[in-house]
Amino acid sequence: MAARALDARRSRWLLLAWAVAIFALSAVTDPGTLAVLAVVAGAVFARGAGAVLRRVLVTVVPFVALLVGASWAWMRLVVGVAPDGQAYAALVLRAALLAFVTFAVMRRVDLLGALAGWPTASRLAVLTLAQVHALRLVATESWQGLQSRLPRRPGAVDAVRGAGGVTGALLTLSTRNAREVTDALRSRGF
Repeated sequence: MAARALDARRSRWLLLAWAVAIFALSAVTDPGTLAVLAVVAGAVFARGAGAVLRRVLVTVVPFVALLVGASWAWMRLVVGVAPDGQAYAALVLRAALLAFVTFAVMRRVDLLGALAGWPTASRLAVLTLAQVHALRLVATESWQGLQSRLPRRPGAVDAVRGAGGVTGALLTLSTRNAREVTDALRSRGF
């Protein structure tokens, strides 16, 4: 029992340190400083850094780079002059650094144990995690359905065409899932 309380306390301190670090890192705008902080974060979270970095490079960086590239191109089109690339590079670096720190900390935190003392926070965490799981399942199943219906490998255009039906299914499922999880929590006294 004492070890569990110690783990919960450690998780709370890690969550607090994460919140402070995320707030501080969000204010940094210089790409050089962000690069140095990325190296420091890699050293601080050296254990498992490779897996976390792969996760960031697969899930966060392409999406952020696409948005930042579209924003840069739009500004180039509207203004007629290429915008300063340093600010856009800082956006990508900051998003990657924030994601790396978040993923690295969450690997080390027992979230439900850390929030056990606060029933409302525990309930919110359970609802959020249940929603993420449900949305991930629907997205995976819709992609598999798209693959099974097409004679070729589906591309981005196919995914966008099918997004309307998937979005409706996601919203319906998330509403039902939130209601079920809330009822389950209430029945257990939360």
